Amino acid sequence: MKRVKYYSSNDLMYGNNLGKCIALIDHYDTESKEVKDINDFIELYNVKKYLDNKIYLVEWTPEIIEGLRTSVNKYFRTVAKFVKSIDGNSLLSVYSEVEFNYKNDFWELFDKLKVYANITEESFQRFMDMSKITLHELLKCRNITDYFGKIIREKMLTDTSSAQILLDKYEIKHHREKDPIYFPKELSNLDKETIINNYIDSEGPNLNYLRLIANIQSSKDKFQISPKTILRAKRKAEEQEKVFFEENSGIPMETSVGFSRTQDEEVLMSHKELSLSITYSSKWIENNSDYATLLNNFIYLFDFVDLQMRCTFVNKTSEMGVFERFLLTTSQNAYDMGFAFEQKNILSLLQMAGYYNQLFSNGIRLEEVIEWFFEEYLSNEFDAHNFKVTLPSTNSTYLEKCTSIMPGLESVLKQFDLFVEEGEIDFELLEIGSEHLIYKNISSLVDKKFVYGIGQEFETVIFLLFSDQSGLGFYDKTEESYSNFYELMLEKELKINEVPDYNLANIRWLIERNYLLINEEETIVFYDSHLIIILHDLYMNDVIVYWKYSNHGRHIIEELKNRSLIEFESTLFSRPEQDYINYILNKSQFNNGLDLRNRYSHTQPKSGEEERLHNQNYFIFLRLFIIALIKINDDFFTSVEIKK
Repeated sequence: MKRVKYYSSNDLMYGNNLGKCIALIDHYDTESKEVKDINDFIELYNVKKYLDNKIYLVEWTPEIIEGLRTSVNKYFRTVAKFVKSIDGNSLLSVYSEVEFNYKNDFWELFDKLKVYANITEESFQRFMDMSKITLHELLKCRNITDYFGKIIREKMLTDTSSAQILLDKYEIKHHREKDPIYFPKELSNLDKETIINNYIDSEGPNLNYLRLIANIQSSKDKFQISPKTILRAKRKAEEQEKVFFEENSGIPMETSVGFSRTQDEEVLMSHKELSLSITYSSKWIENNSDYATLLNNFIYLFDFVDLQMRCTFVNKTSEMGVFERFLLTTSQNAYDMGFAFEQKNILSLLQMAGYYNQLFSNGIRLEEVIEWFFEEYLSNEFDAHNFKVTLPSTNSTYLEKCTSIMPGLESVLKQFDLFVEEGEIDFELLEIGSEHLIYKNISSLVDKKFVYGIGQEFETVIFLLFSDQSGLGFYDKTEESYSNFYELMLEKELKINEVPDYNLANIRWLIERNYLLINEEETIVFYDSHLIIILHDLYMNDVIVYWKYSNHGRHIIEELKNRSLIEFESTLFSRPEQDYINYILNKSQFNNGLDLRNRYSHTQPKSGEEERLHNQNYFIFLRLFIIALIKINDDFFTSVEIKK
């Protein structure tokens, strides 16, 4: 767009538009440029918004800013006079001349200057019938929506796009702040459900929106949808999915796990495009079958956790592609699931099932290994006595195993939480305090265990350094593009005079706050490489573990705490792990949760369900049990190491 358009200071486009502002006003001042049409008026309004929000170029002096402000205010009086003159007779003709990128600005002016008071309901109804205006344009304007509420309500009841607007406001997850949407006071909850039902019945409803409706958790604060409507959306979505998958073969993804009796290497991996194949040595497992090693295999062979003992199954935004992050339509109440998450989920289940069967063929039940850990190992290794757990027996069906394993897991987690609080396990006290287990509230033996980034400066620095959306990863000298600025810095020697003008403000911001510096050769370098490594770890994993860093690393973390860039928390599970557990076990947090705990605790599973499904769910439960075991062991180990 050649004209000035207002963007906030968080948008990369604002710098280019600020340059246009001064040229435009100079054109008006020195060459007596005339304001000819509605778009000229709106352009001046966009210039005014920059000045009103105090968004300036670095090189603008106070004199330049004051001169711009005086000129813009003078011209804006003409803008206001013209816009206020619009009435029912001229509205359609004026609006038809508004350029596409200025539609929202037109209605913003219309709303702020109360032009709607010049328009009768009959004239506005006629305008809506004859123009190509969308509901989305109008619903951004609170005053217009209130003033013409009855007319807009009627339009919403007959326009199928209304359902998408409702879902956009109440249900869809947005990755950046969006303009608020206002609905007429006349629009009732019954109207909203009618709109949703009309959309379900419409010709060719979008499958993504049907899935959103099918997973809606009704709320008095949003809009209430009946179970019948949710079921209708679910069935309509299933119909569309059936047709879609009949016509599309999709992208093949293969993941395989094997155990070889002839392989000497502990593990061999083959990764080609979307195919992943891993083979483990049965011989090595059989020759190293003490219980401690069998459990350590989940760490060092199967990578259930990383070196900081963070669970690797969780979904990470850093592992999601641009399409997965920004283009997929997902609910704000859904657990994010990218391609990498799905592959890790499949792989870990295959590892669990294969390893379980491998051990069983060696005469070892994994359940007995887990019982040994709690009842013998913790007592002998950490002087933590009286842990008790009973896991399903050999002869249980998988349905029975699924029903009984969760009480065992929740019991040991409650025992651990009590041990943290009291220093011992008193089962009588445990029975008295039999509250529902909330995973985020399970305590840790370790002070300052987890580190999380907080605040605007933290969000800005990790965006500028590590995000593929910051625009700093482009190397202008050779026109190469890197994933982010961090990768560019690792690969190239970047001089300050090689930074494009539109990126200079962000580079200066990083220099002013001691993330970057300019050395004697005028090269941009990291101010403290250890600090950048810590920030990168936080960006990639959303959490870091304080005590897994060296003394120097912990000193840097303490400095970040003093600058209010991070906060500490001491819990058994990190926040990403808490989210993952809730996704697996219930729907208290995420509307797309598997709800496995409630499936086996509060309702009797359908008798016709295959044993294969219960078998798979049992391995999901076992996987959680192993993660809990690893986290408890690490908590005890870390607390001992700190005391040394």
